[in-house]
Amino acid sequence: YTPLGTRNPWLDATEAEIAELKAALKQYDVVIFDSMIWANLIHPDSAVRRTHLAYAAENIEAADRIGVPMVTAVTGSCDPASYIGIHPDNWSKETWALTVRVVKQLLKDTAGCTTALGVEACITTNIDGPRAHRRIMEDVGDPRCRVCLDPTNMMSFDRYYRSTELLNECFDRLGEHILGCHAKDTYILPDKMLAYITEVPPGQGVQDYETYLVRMSRMKWPRTLLLEHMKEDDYPPSKAFIEETAKRMGVRIYG
Repeated sequence: YTPLGTRNPWLDATEAEIAELKAALKQYDVVIFDSMIWANLIHPDSAVRRTHLAYAAENIEAADRIGVPMVTAVTGSCDPASYIGIHPDNWSKETWALTVRVVKQLLKDTAGCTTALGVEACITTNIDGPRAHRRIMEDVGDPRCRVCLDPTNMMSFDRYYRSTELLNECFDRLGEHILGCHAKDTYILPDKMLAYITEVPPGQGVQDYETYLVRMSRMKWPRTLLLEHMKEDDYPPSKAFIEETAKRMGVRIYG
């Protein structure tokens, strides 16, 4: 991950340095499955939007140089203050058309790269679930427009107790277009007059990890499942929860 406004160092790496990195990855059996960017690709200010698109293009080019198959990004929001901010225009026809246009432009600007753009859902934006994922891929029409699957980011009140249905819909609609997956969980705070869905570590919420892992295991090649957004102390028990669930379901975890 390289922050917005910072040049990705792999753009300027020598071929010898890149060869050294690839040799080390092979030696230690490590795969870098994606590189993340935090940008607002549909920012309402066109000048800012161009800056964010250039940042995204640079990171796709850098990832491609070192053989990373995917750069993950949320497409953005009409909120000028936040790339994931909820905004009344996020679901308009005009915003959808802009989203398609900028993703097409980004992939055109990085033509020649094999690294894909892994679009990540966010419930506060117009890429808010599996149908939107499928639609953006179809409307963009470029094989490098793919999916970084994060079911937790799609969670809404009507889906809260139906995560099994959501997960099956994701894998049924998106299938092999999913290049990588994220692992966290959702929980509605109790005893609140207004409901609030928050993120919690895997196993502390209601997401159906049995279905999640089984559907991942049926894909044509192994996908990476990234634990994220938790305190340092929460990673070991979260990893253990996923490993125990996988073992119970007969799912093999590599690495």
